[in-house]
Amino acid sequence: MSLFDWLNGAEEERAPAPKVDSVDKLALYQRAWCPYCERVKAVIRELDLDIRECDTNEPEHLQALMAGGGQRMVPCLRIEPEPGQYFWLYESADIIAYLRRHAGADK
Repeated sequence: MSLFDWLNGAEEERAPAPKVDSVDKLALYQRAWCPYCERVKAVIRELDLDIRECDTNEPEHLQALMAGGGQRMVPCLRIEPEPGQYFWLYESADIIAYLRRHAGADK
């Protein structure tokens, strides 16, 4: 989506984030100093979820985020609906909504 599309209110169409049957198939790419990451981690604690955290200060995690998601922006939730197939969900509000809708529903 171009800047002009965004300014004109055009929405980028994207497939919805897939639901997974276990939090073992989720990983949060984050940085310790990021306030948006802290918002997501607070909801993870609230929902009592055990989600793997990948600190992008570590080169291998940053490389995986860039290769898979295409952006270095954090937080990013990596969702693995099928073995070896990944969906990368950016934006803290979207991640929180996903966790509340899917991962928190079982609580």
